[in-house]
Amino acid sequence: MPSILSDSGIRVFYQEDNFTDPWKNRPTLILQHGNGRSGLFWNRWIPYLAPHFRIIRPDMRGVGQSSGASLDVITIENCIKDLVQIIHQTQSGSVYFCGESMGGILGIILAAQHPELVKSLTLIATPVFINATMKERYALGFSSRLEAMRVLGIKDWVRKTSILTRFPPDAEPELIDWYVDEFAKSDPETLIRYSDLVSNASAQEFLPKIQCQTLAIFPQNGQITDAEQEKILVSQIANVEVAHIPSEFHMIHLTHVKECTQLLLAHLGVSRVA
Repeated sequence: MPSILSDSGIRVFYQEDNFTDPWKNRPTLILQHGNGRSGLFWNRWIPYLAPHFRIIRPDMRGVGQSSGASLDVITIENCIKDLVQIIHQTQSGSVYFCGESMGGILGIILAAQHPELVKSLTLIATPVFINATMKERYALGFSSRLEAMRVLGIKDWVRKTSILTRFPPDAEPELIDWYVDEFAKSDPETLIRYSDLVSNASAQEFLPKIQCQTLAIFPQNGQITDAEQEKILVSQIANVEVAHIPSEFHMIHLTHVKECTQLLLAHLGVSRVA
């Protein structure tokens, strides 16, 4: 099972998908999942990307197939350390990086702190920070998002917030069921810890330090990545392009797979590597 052993003693798993011609030197693309999810949530992307890239899908510590972790070692800083270690283990040079939601926040920090490792950055529905409106919405009438998760239980909280902000009314019911079940597989306190991290995270200070070409793919009129977030990205990242998906809901990487992957492939100049 491909993995790294972190300096905290945690086994961090990553899935490698490499269906490229073995005699061709294809670039490496990291697909980083967001809060509470895992590399499995990228499955729909693989058929579109696999002919062109060697794909690495890390599971953050404590979720997916990575080993459990004490809450004190689940930090943004340690998630970045894990990514650096995975890149060094799987690649001799820099990589393309694509992250969704919190995974994009990690990508922003990684690109800012380790510019030699990231040659292109793609952000899928990635907030710069979670604004007060969204914090209240995710709290579902409780004092905080964290209290709501504890009182309602993970499954109930995820389903309610998924219908509210993540998936449009016409989304496949089976997709939502799978999302809820898969999300809820991880340890509840680990999921609450990640929710606490993302609720309080801000990537704004790192934006001006990004040197690589950046693509931000946002929902049109997104609830989490709103116009204010877009304005901040455009004004503070030197080489950024913003593209929109016709949806107001957050999980565009699951509901608009073809559109997102086409934008990513164009951004990465796939004709030059095909």
